[in-house]
Amino acid sequence: MKSKLAQLYITTLLTLLLCSQTIASENLNIYPHWSKTQDRCLECHEQIPEQGGRTALRFNGDINLLCNRCHATISKDKYIHATGMVPPRTMMEKMPDDFLSGLNGDSQITCAVCHEMTYQCLSTEFYRKKENRLFHRGAPYENRTDLCYNCHDRSKYKKLNPHDQINEEGELKEDICTYCHDITPDRIHAKSIEDVTFNQNRFDQLCLRCHTDDAYAVGCVMGYNKDGDPIYHASAPDARMANKIIATEKDVILPLEIVTGNVFCGTCHNPHELGVQIRERADVGADAHKRLRISSDNAGICRGCHDTKDIKKFQLP
Repeated sequence: MKSKLAQLYITTLLTLLLCSQTIASENLNIYPHWSKTQDRCLECHEQIPEQGGRTALRFNGDINLLCNRCHATISKDKYIHATGMVPPRTMMEKMPDDFLSGLNGDSQITCAVCHEMTYQCLSTEFYRKKENRLFHRGAPYENRTDLCYNCHDRSKYKKLNPHDQINEEGELKEDICTYCHDITPDRIHAKSIEDVTFNQNRFDQLCLRCHTDDAYAVGCVMGYNKDGDPIYHASAPDARMANKIIATEKDVILPLEIVTGNVFCGTCHNPHELGVQIRERADVGADAHKRLRISSDNAGICRGCHDTKDIKKFQLP
């Protein structure tokens, strides 16, 4: 198992290295996507485009250099596609026409094969943002990897499942633990979330790196701001809620983010496979629908923190 995971990591790392480019030495703190402010256009264009005029993309129109100013991220869990290679003939025959339009003049893969740039540029396309924040071609998809099978043969790929944590012999797959944890936790002595370490301080990012497209359910998203961005359920409980959580925890654990004290995905959802957690309360929900630590029937999961009267007031815009 260890050798297979090591091989997977090395293969993915080499793939991502192909996608890395030299990053321009400039201010990259401006988020240019889905913006109605015209000066944001200059992050990608040499001049503000006019309808029917030339696009005048920076870097002589090299899409990969343009995107990798900000997105040259190397991580074993990002699943960023490599660029710069020419797809085999059989793959090009399978690719939809709009995907083919993202190839460069040398028929090489660019970021635009999967991402339709105009969706996040033209205000007439902004209605897509709620269900397709990453402006993928053909989105929304039922499963995140369905995008990949526009080009690839579904039968030849199996995605790593970090929630598959116990092998057929009933032993813990320790290498899987380090997908989220710095080191494999000591299950015997760890009594709470504060007794284990993680490879990120923001715990919601542990989940959103894979579940970006899934995190739009009522409860995960509490509303949308004026720009249409989701407002995630990620604030610290007030004193009344904290007391409610303490009372609930006689039956089930409802952990909070260590650094901020905020609610995060793992507060409501149990990310572990059934049997990983030795303490019975911590194991609750591991085999439940959506991995919910408390049933969603009659808003049970909400009542772990909230009073019934508060739940009745809640309506997602």
